[in-house]
Amino acid sequence: MSNRSAFQYEKADDSTGFLLWKITSLWQQTLSEVLGKFEITQTQYAIMASLKWFEEHNEPVTQAHLVAHTKIEKMTVSKSIRKLEAAGFVLRTPSVDDTRAVNVQFTAFGKKQIHKAIAAVENADEIFFSCLTEEQLNTYCSLTISVITGNSVQQ
Repeated sequence: MSNRSAFQYEKADDSTGFLLWKITSLWQQTLSEVLGKFEITQTQYAIMASLKWFEEHNEPVTQAHLVAHTKIEKMTVSKSIRKLEAAGFVLRTPSVDDTRAVNVQFTAFGKKQIHKAIAAVENADEIFFSCLTEEQLNTYCSLTISVITGNSVQQ
């Protein structure tokens, strides 16, 4: 039996993947607590917040655009939107521009809830990342965007 470690790192926190896992776990715990008050999941929140972003920035409000924007798998987006529709947050309608596309829009209830949820998540965001200086936060955001961009599949 070899005494050689299966790991290439001396310390677990030298692994960028493990650090990503840990920060993701902490963030998911935070979001789960915040979003539980709205009875929506993190995936549903990401879809609804993106939908609100699209509305405010005059971007297409199709399921396909939500998939591209959120980086959530197509089937997961579809299932989540169906659940959001059943809960009264959104409506799905066929696109008048493209017969293959499905548009998603808020109900009055959904619009009211997403405004509250965005405020709650952005507050949690500020608290969660308050351990970083402004410079560190800017660096974190820049590096994170680079990793996302470098690993995104072109569509």
